[in-house]
Amino acid sequence: MGENFRFTKLSPKHKKLYILYQILLFVSIAIMTWIAISKSDPHISTDNQKIGLTIGLSTMIGIGIMALAFMNRLKSLLKVKFVAFLVMFVILTSLNVIMATLIWTIGLVLIPLMIDDLILLPIWRNIWYNTYE
Repeated sequence: MGENFRFTKLSPKHKKLYILYQILLFVSIAIMTWIAISKSDPHISTDNQKIGLTIGLSTMIGIGIMALAFMNRLKSLLKVKFVAFLVMFVILTSLNVIMATLIWTIGLVLIPLMIDDLILLPIWRNIWYNTYE
């Protein structure tokens, strides 16, 4: 939220709402990832692809993008810099098979992140600055 934000300063009512807000954000990101993986239906059609990749790789990519979205929201707590490069490496080495999963996952995970950045964070900043500062 801001540099001065302290969860401990929130009133009990605002603490409950803030925890609910964070849980709903993470759950919505996870749901969007699951929808993207099921919508793109990652499967390997040829024997050559079956040897090289498995369905788990596409699912791993979707979960990796979900993890990056979580890391984006937890960046003040976790300073993991190599994760983005690891995901880029896996994506680039297997781009043909997982392209549909990648597109759907990024697109659907974008929805809760946009709602959070454009609507909910300004509301919480307003509550913080009007009530606690």
